Amino acid sequence: MLTIQDCLDLCELDIDEVLAIAHHEHLPDIVAIEKAHALLKESWGAPAIRQMILDEVHVCVERGDCSEAAKALALLNRTFVAHPGGVDRRSVPHQSHHH
Repeated sequence: MLTIQDCLDLCELDIDEVLAIAHHEHLPDIVAIEKAHALLKESWGAPAIRQMILDEVHVCVERGDCSEAAKALALLNRTFVAHPGGVDRRSVPHQSHHH
């Protein structure tokens, strides 16, 4: 039987990253692990994960929770180191289907 830790090891994210994704996406932890694993296979996946964590930073700041905002910001820093690069799909011009 696979444990949560086995799944974490397969998806190359740590528990804090997965919990941030789970919270952001309103998913159970195990489903967030699956989503994270799928995201990291995409060129835009790492930036998408970083954006989710940044969104969590903003939520903490908006509710005035400086302690949690600092933790989320530290997580964002670690995530930039662990999962650098990628393409922010929001900044890539959409291909027109008109010729």
